Amino acid sequence: MASNDVSPGWWQRRKERVAALSREVAVGDGPYFIGSTPFVLLLVLAVIGTFATAFLAYRHVVLVSQTGGVGESVLCRASGRINCDAILLTDYSVLFDYFPSAVLGLMGFVFVLWLVTNSLLNERIRKLAWAVLVLYFFAAIGFSWYYAYIMAFVVDFVCTWCIVVHLVNFASLIIVIVVAVKNRRRFLLPEISTVTERAYLILGGVLVSLLVFVAAGYWEKALSFDDAKRKFEELANDPLVMMATLLGSPDYDIPIGSGDPVYGSPSAAYEMILFADFQCPSCAETEKMLRKLVDLNPQILKLVYKNYPLCKDCNPVVVSNLHPLACEAAAAAYASFLLGGSQSFWQYADRLFDHQKELNKRPWVKVAADIRLNTAKFLELLKPESVVHKKVGEDIDMGNKLKLDATPQVFFQGKRIPRIWKPGAFVSGLEGLLRNKYPDRADVQLRRP
Repeated sequence: MASNDVSPGWWQRRKERVAALSREVAVGDGPYFIGSTPFVLLLVLAVIGTFATAFLAYRHVVLVSQTGGVGESVLCRASGRINCDAILLTDYSVLFDYFPSAVLGLMGFVFVLWLVTNSLLNERIRKLAWAVLVLYFFAAIGFSWYYAYIMAFVVDFVCTWCIVVHLVNFASLIIVIVVAVKNRRRFLLPEISTVTERAYLILGGVLVSLLVFVAAGYWEKALSFDDAKRKFEELANDPLVMMATLLGSPDYDIPIGSGDPVYGSPSAAYEMILFADFQCPSCAETEKMLRKLVDLNPQILKLVYKNYPLCKDCNPVVVSNLHPLACEAAAAAYASFLLGGSQSFWQYADRLFDHQKELNKRPWVKVAADIRLNTAKFLELLKPESVVHKKVGEDIDMGNKLKLDATPQVFFQGKRIPRIWKPGAFVSGLEGLLRNKYPDRADVQLRRP
């Protein structure tokens, strides 16, 4: 019975104490725990910390992805004892072999910015926010002590931006402790924020911080991929690798006849064969480069065009209509060849390549009229049973026998020229093939675009 008498009395006294405290506190700042000044101070510190950790995270990602370096700043250098990069490349800069400490620091300061900003906008959540800030900065100062010890006694370098981060953590911890102690009685105030507000504050902050981590990881992977791609292109364009690739590749026999459009002098010694698609942007660029190469070397090179539309309407190996108008464009261009020869074909091809975005209007007859072809005969050639569709089909069959899977594709001296080659490497490859196949042309030099 004695216990039953004590318990209600204790509970009642506590309720009276909280009620009295609420009335007392209401005289000052009302039921909102504290005013805005401490949050403004933390906001300023959080902005500094965010900038510092973002700078370190940026350097870390660039260094790890091996895509280059960033210039020195007033507080961060890449040489001597003050060397941020050396610190960021140590094993201590990554926790558990996965979490970059700079990115984790950035996540933390973004979380603090979230808490502080929302507390300035909504006084009802200030007590909860301050309690979370106390817990956060106690954890953050633990990391700061750890990394300060690493800098002082383990590694031989000093990271000044890291020191800025640690000082911000220390100053923020002092503020949250002083305010919490000074206003410790206010923690007894009744919670006035709603469940929704509390969930928004905590879960929103966690989500925003995680988004920062995901974005940093995605950026690092993207940079690493770009770096790997750049190195692969450099290797693929190395002269020795180029010739080894070409000479070790299969030989292809591609028949050329009077029914194929040719750019350049018919008497030119060697032909480049281009399989292309009129809706393919890369084909337009490659075709212009090849024609310029022919113009610079008229006695040596000529260009032969063959159709390989990536459209299932006429190409049986294409699964989806990547370029839905490519078959119609190929037929229209070849019809111009039958009516006006190679000159008309290249005029027509120029219009199609230069205005690819307008091909959805199906300007086949208009283009034919613009280059002064007989439009009645042109329309006859576009009929399904005409020789135009037969020739386009033959080009496609040849492309499929060659196992083409994309456009543009160039062949020279029976060899498939890699699409990854840059123009300079492309010309060097042509020269190498000629010198290898024709010893008497060992001194051949092509003029470059």
